[in-house]
Amino acid sequence: MACCLRTRPARLLLISVFLAELVGAYKLNVPKVLLPFSREKQVPFVLGAEGGCYSWFSTRHDTVSIEPLYENGTVCSQKALLTTRSSQATKLSSVVIAEEIVTGHLLRCDIIVDLIAHIEIVSRTREIYVEDSPLELSVRALDAEGNTFSSLEGMEFEWSIAKDDEMENLELSIKCGLFRFLKYSEAEYSPPDYMVEMESEEKQGDRILVSGIRTGAAVIKVRIQEPIYKKVAAALVRLLVLENIFLMPSYDVYLLVGAYIKYKVGKIIQGKVTGRFFTGTGQHGPHS
Repeated sequence: MACCLRTRPARLLLISVFLAELVGAYKLNVPKVLLPFSREKQVPFVLGAEGGCYSWFSTRHDTVSIEPLYENGTVCSQKALLTTRSSQATKLSSVVIAEEIVTGHLLRCDIIVDLIAHIEIVSRTREIYVEDSPLELSVRALDAEGNTFSSLEGMEFEWSIAKDDEMENLELSIKCGLFRFLKYSEAEYSPPDYMVEMESEEKQGDRILVSGIRTGAAVIKVRIQEPIYKKVAAALVRLLVLENIFLMPSYDVYLLVGAYIKYKVGKIIQGKVTGRFFTGTGQHGPHS
């Protein structure tokens, strides 16, 4: 009986090693993390590991702190919360080590904390439709070498309308209300938890929703709301607001001379389709 008890830990170790090799485990979700320096906000990042249960430690606690995360009430940690701690406005680095508690296998992640040198606005399109689904804009920040920061979570930004070379009157554009900024709480989308918290405090974060109200063009501007970054140039993006008009049927239609087809011009406003019919003939060949 005693022999069986002594061999059980060894069996568990062999099983753990076998399973890890079988699924190709022992992996981190990222090999390197670049976080921005901030005196206003300790920017977090969640580091994840696969293939077992891990203990975590950082080589420089004054640069990055690390907190193990336990899910579903277990004592097994496969994620850790990294938080910037640096008080120096200069480039610093740390190494985070994840040790698998059964096999002792080590995983390494390099953490760099640096200053933001440049920001850009990321958008999936430059065109939005009147009273249609809102467009999400987000900020991408880069260091002096052009590397993209891994997270801007919790940092405060200011979004506004900027003057464009093709806009004759900025005040007129604002008064006409070409578009408006939406809170995530006003839209049917699930934002990150930190955005919910920032909106409740009437703050703007690294992402925002834009909704078109009238047709036209305007420029969106965003800048970092932190004194240390006052010299970082604002990012700009020019958006077009268009009517959401379409033909029904929308596919190519070929008619014989003298034949006709009834089209409907549709327009989507606040999720509802409105429109009117008109007749097209086959006198000029194909219609589409």
